[in-house]
Amino acid sequence: MGAILQPLPDMEPWYAVEARRESAYLTAAVYVGATIQQRVGEGVVTDDQRAAAWKPVDEHTIIAPGTPSALASALRQIAEHPAYREWRATGRHAGGAGAELRDGQAVVTAPNSCQYEEVAGAAEVGHVEFDYRDVGPILADLQRLGA
Repeated sequence: MGAILQPLPDMEPWYAVEARRESAYLTAAVYVGATIQQRVGEGVVTDDQRAAAWKPVDEHTIIAPGTPSALASALRQIAEHPAYREWRATGRHAGGAGAELRDGQAVVTAPNSCQYEEVAGAAEVGHVEFDYRDVGPILADLQRLGA
């Protein structure tokens, strides 16, 4: 278990962050909250809530929910966390990680990171565990793109 971080205003309502020793979870907060309510019989996931989920393109590439600037804010929060700074003392960023914009949405390639479904077989993903090796290059690309 890691440190659950307080969402920054420009991350809301899209993201919640949990920082760990060598990775951080970015949760699609709107979508995950809706799937929990559905599991306990307090509603069903709406199309708008489903649209607030991560959308996998392939095993290492995913379309981020929300705005590119909200994603950049979440990644900055990770980069400023003590666990990431500790990792940076000996860790190295990986090649192949990055971000681009497609139709106004951030498309992220993270070869060392993992995607986790909330609902088995769903097209949407609730959580992405970003390996710290991928964070710096993705954040740099988002900043270069103006996010």
